[in-house]
Order: sequence, then C-alpha cells, then structure tokens
Amino acid sequence: MSSIPTITVAGKAVGRIGYGLMQLTASASPPSQDTSFAAMKAAADAGATCWSTAAFYGPDYANIRLIAGFLSKYPEYKEKVVLVVKGGLDFPNRSTKGGDANYLRQELKDMGSILGDKIIDIFLTARLEVDIPVEDQFKTLVSLQKEGLFNEIGASEISVASLEQATKITPIAIIENEISLFSYSSPVREVIEWSKVHKVPIFAYSPLGRGFLTGTYKSPADLPEGSMLRMMPRFQGEAFEENIKLVNKVEEIAHGKGISINELALAWVTQLSDYVIPIPGSSKVNRVKSNTGAIHIKLSTSELAAIQRFLDTEEVKGDRYPPVFQKQLMV
Repeated sequence: MSSIPTITVAGKAVGRIGYGLMQLTASASPPSQDTSFAAMKAAADAGATCWSTAAFYGPDYANIRLIAGFLSKYPEYKEKVVLVVKGGLDFPNRSTKGGDANYLRQELKDMGSILGDKIIDIFLTARLEVDIPVEDQFKTLVSLQKEGLFNEIGASEISVASLEQATKITPIAIIENEISLFSYSSPVREVIEWSKVHKVPIFAYSPLGRGFLTGTYKSPADLPEGSMLRMMPRFQGEAFEENIKLVNKVEEIAHGKGISINELALAWVTQLSDYVIPIPGSSKVNRVKSNTGAIHIKLSTSELAAIQRFLDTEEVKGDRYPPVFQKQLMV
C-alpha cells in the first residue's frame, strides 16, 4: 500500500484521495472486467481506499457486482476498502426514492446479497426528496441501519440547512457533494466550512469537472456517443465553447507549475480543507496513480491566489445537470 495522508471514515483510516467507480460500469463503453480490476487494485495500492459506488451505476447493480467480483478475486482488500454506496434513485424512470423505505430496503438487501460478507460501510440516498421533510428521510435511514443493512449514514447533494436538520436525527459519516474548479458555488463553500467545524469528511465528486479539467474534450464532437455528458448543459453548444476558454486559463496556471491540469485541479480540491476527499475515477492504471499522487502536490500562496482570481472573475456557463434534475441539487 502506498503511503499518502489519511483521514478516518467509518472508523477506518483511508487515503485523502478516494476513488469513484461510476465510469467502470455506467459509461457509454465500459472497460473490460480485467481492465477495471487493474484500475481498482491500482487505486487501493496507491492509498485510495475509500470508494464511491451506487446501486444505479449500470443495469442490475453492475457496479456492485464488479466490486463483489474484485473482492472475491482479491479478498485481502475487503477490510482495506471502505465502501460508500448511494441508492434511492430509480434511474430508468428518472425518479428518486429517498423517502421510500421499502424501495431502499429491497435495494440494500439485493446489494448485500451480491457483496456477501462485505458490509456496506456507509449508505446514502443519491438525492434528498424535496417534498418530504429532511428529518423524516433520515429517520428512514436510521430504521434501515438498525436492521443491519449497512453500518453508517451519509448525505449527498445536501446544503448546510439540511445538514443541520439531518444531524438532529443521526450522525453523518460522510457528505458527497460536487466540488471542483467548475463547481464552487456559495452553498458548496458553506458546506465545506460546516464540515470543518463538525469534522465530517466530504467526498468531492466530479473533481475534474466531468472531464473538462483533464483536457480530454476540445469540442462537443469529442464526447462519446451515448455519453450522459451530451445531456449536460455545460457540454452543449455555446456553453461548451465558453467553458473551454476557462479550461485553457486553468491550464496556463498548471503549466506555470509544471504539472498537468488534472493534477492542479485535484491538488486544489485537497487543499480546500483537511476533510475534503476528491474521488476522481479512471479505468487507466497510470491515470489512477497520477490522480492519487496529486495529494502530494502543494500549491503556493501565489498559485492559490491565481486560482482564486480565476474563481472570482470567471463564470462557468450552463447548469450542472439538465432541468429535470436541477431542483434536487444542494437541497
């Protein structure tokens, strides 16, 4: 196991950079199982032992099945890896089930059956229901926790106001919000400050701007056919063209330090707080190692100031999600 700074999550020491597994099963062209296993092993060996997965990352619990297969082949990782699992999203029907105890119970039982003796360390609903009191939603999670279906409770796409309500019901083991140079709104900053005060770790998902901050996409034509990115407002038309200009400005800062744009983006996220854990995802072993190694990159005062000027003066064009999903962000 590589030595990187750690933080305690669900009672275990995990690396300050985690690993997101979504694209291994929920992309337009998922990699082979062998390719995925190699990337997963590389992540854990590099110290990225806190993994983000979900019931809906591919059909028929595809991501959960992938993890179960990996742990069957490499049983020595069962105790090393902390699984943070999202559920409560009926993806085919574009509906959320965060307040539906029966739906969540069945989902958890299905995943538990697949995982065998690997218990879900932290479970969280992917989105909060806007028309159900926050306290009631977390009471539902507490009841399922008491049934022994998972160990600890997390919260996703959540605001400070809702965190205050949730913590009246149960401790929150981890928060999962989108945080990046392209997603750093006032509500996001407030949650980061809240987490410092309350010492609650935050999974920073999409820390590379869904690929924008890797230099992968230069035009809309670069987006793979069937990719959900083609539905994202930031990746469409004029918004894409304007956002690429922002990427170029970030790239200039990165080149000034002699690092890649993705290394700069990840290093910046890790320096926001000792409690922020970016969860980049990749199926490429070298990229996994590079992403995890970004924890060792320290940005100087002047470099952080240059990034702050960028954040203060530039505006990302387009919403994070299509309109149908917008109302359930940062609830």
